[in-house]
Amino acid sequence: MSDSAKKVYQYNPHLHVKIWLSNKPGIFMNTENQMRLISMREKNPTDSISLIYDSSLLNEQAIKNLYRFCAEHRITPVDAHQFPENLTTENEKKLYEFYRDEITHLNEGGNLAVASDILRWLSPVYSLGTYTDFDVPVDTSKLPARISVKAPLLLNIGSLRIRNKDIILSNNDYIAIADPNAAQEEIEKVQQGIIQVLSQYTNDFIENTEEEFGRGSYLNKYLISFMRNRSESIYIARSKNIFTQGEEPSSRELRKYINEIMNDPIKFLDFNKVSADETHQSVTQRLRKELKDQLGFFKWLFFRNEYYEIKGALQQSDEKLLAYLMKKERTLYLKSIVVCTTGPIAIAKFLFNGYVFNSIDFDHFIQQYSFNHYGLKKAFQSQNSISMRESVFGMMTFLGSEDGKLNDSSWLETGAQLQKSRGELLEIQKNTFEKELPGLLHTTRKNVEQHIKNLESNLTGFWGLFFPRRKQEKIKALQQVLACFQNDIFDTNQFRDAVKDIHLKKDIVYAGLFYSQTKNLIESLEKNCMTAIVFGLTTNRTISLKEEPKHVPVATQPKVNPTEAGNEPVHTPGLGLFEKTEHSPTPVPSLATSECRLNR
Repeated sequence: MSDSAKKVYQYNPHLHVKIWLSNKPGIFMNTENQMRLISMREKNPTDSISLIYDSSLLNEQAIKNLYRFCAEHRITPVDAHQFPENLTTENEKKLYEFYRDEITHLNEGGNLAVASDILRWLSPVYSLGTYTDFDVPVDTSKLPARISVKAPLLLNIGSLRIRNKDIILSNNDYIAIADPNAAQEEIEKVQQGIIQVLSQYTNDFIENTEEEFGRGSYLNKYLISFMRNRSESIYIARSKNIFTQGEEPSSRELRKYINEIMNDPIKFLDFNKVSADETHQSVTQRLRKELKDQLGFFKWLFFRNEYYEIKGALQQSDEKLLAYLMKKERTLYLKSIVVCTTGPIAIAKFLFNGYVFNSIDFDHFIQQYSFNHYGLKKAFQSQNSISMRESVFGMMTFLGSEDGKLNDSSWLETGAQLQKSRGELLEIQKNTFEKELPGLLHTTRKNVEQHIKNLESNLTGFWGLFFPRRKQEKIKALQQVLACFQNDIFDTNQFRDAVKDIHLKKDIVYAGLFYSQTKNLIESLEKNCMTAIVFGLTTNRTISLKEEPKHVPVATQPKVNPTEAGNEPVHTPGLGLFEKTEHSPTPVPSLATSECRLNR
C-alpha cells in the first residue's frame, strides 16, 4: 500500500450517505427501508444524512413523495441523474457511463446492485460522508466529532488467520473516505478495477485462495473442502469459464446471457451439455447425479438447510427438478458475477491486489483500512462481516449462514421476496397502529391530566408532608408533556424537547417507591411517539388527533403508593424493527421491544 497509510487522518463519522435505486417508477422506496432510514435519523438526530436516488427511474409523483419524506425527516435528497456535470476524472466519467448502462438495460442483464456499487465510488457520493447499506443499522450518537485513523479510506474488512496467513473477507456495505485527496490512489485502483471487469468479466478468487491454502496443513485442506461445498464458491469458479479465454464478454452481457439460459429449459439443457451429441435426458440424469453428489458431510454439517432442500428437489420429477435448478443456478450465477464485478471480492482484489496475505503484512499494511481496527463495529452494525483474525470455526459459521440472515440481498429474487414479505407485514402493523394511535393519545392525555390532579391533591393535607418537591417537579414535567397536545395535533418536536428537560431531572421526576406512574406515562407516550415517527405517521413532525378513539382498552390500575396514584396509561410496546427469531434467519418485523427511543 501507499505511504499515506502511515499517516493519521481525521475521520468524521457523522456524515452519512444512503443509495436507493428503485425498480418501481411509482415507489421511491419500499416501506421497510423508509422505516430503517427514519429510525437512523432518530438515533442520530444531529448527523447529516444524504439519500442518493435517480430521477430517471421515478415518475413525477414518486419524486414528490421522496422530497416530502426527506423534508419530514431532515434528509438531503441527491439526484444521481445530475452527476455528469460534477465528474472531473476520466475514470469517473467511464464509471458513470457503465452506471447508466446498468440502469437502462434492466431487462438485458442490467442490475441495480451493480449500479449502486458503482455510485459509491464516485466523488459526488463519497464526498458526502460514510456510505452504508440499508440493512446496516447505524448509531454514531456515542462517537466523537472526529476519529483519528491511519488510512484515508475505511472498509468493512475482516480476516481468517491460519498460522502465518490471513485471508481477507472485505465487504462494501459501508465505505468511508476519511481524506479524499490522500485516498486518491486507492480510489483510482478501485475505479480502474471496476472498469476493467465491467468491460471484460473475469475472476481469480477460487484458484488464488486454493493455491494459497490448498497445500500444507490438514486444517488448510479442511477449509478448502468447506469452501468447495459452498454454493457461491462453486459458481464463482464456474462463472469465469462460461466463455473461452479471450472471448470474455462484459459483466452485463454475461448476466444477460445467464438470464436467457436460466429462463428456457431447452437452452438450460444445451448449456449444460458436456458434448454436442449428449441428449437432454442424459443431461438431466447427470445433473440429478451431480446434485446428489453434493450431499456430503460438509454440506450436512455447515449448510444443513441447503442439504435438505437438495434432498427434497431430488425427489421431484425431472421437469420440477429442472425448474428448481434453473431458478437456483440463476441466483447463484448472478450473485457470483456481481460480487466479482463490483462487490466484496472485487474490491479486495482491486485495492490489495489479492486475497491471502502474510500475517505480518496484514497487520502492517491492511488492518488499518478496516472499521474494525478502530472499534467502530458498534456504530456500524453490519452482520455481514467477520472480525479480524477470526478463527476457522467463526469463519465457517459465517460462510455457512443462509441467504437473508446476514443481509437483505434484495437485488436477488430470493432476497426481494423476503423483503416483500417483511414489507407486507409492516404495512399491516402500520395500518393497525395508525387506526389505534388517536385513541391511544387521547387516553394518554386524559391520564396525564388526571395524574396531575392526583398529585396536586396530594400536595395538601397529611400526604402533603411527604416529598412535596418531588410532587412539584412531577407536576411541572407532566404539564410540559400536556403542552405538546395542541388542539387536534400532538407536536413530536416539542415532546422531544420536553423529554430532554425531564431527563435532566429524571431522578426526582421518575422517583417512586416501587413504581412511578409519572415515568410510566411519559415513557409509554415516548414509545408510541417513536412508533408513529418510524411508521411515517407524522406531518411536519406532528401527529393528527382528529379521529376520536374507538374502543380503546384501559389497562388495570396497579397498586401504587398514594403519591403516585393515577390512571394507567394506554400504550403499545416500542418499535423494534426487523428482529430475527431463533427458528428462522429471516428478519421479522416486530413491535415487541422498545429498541427505538426518542433521542434525549
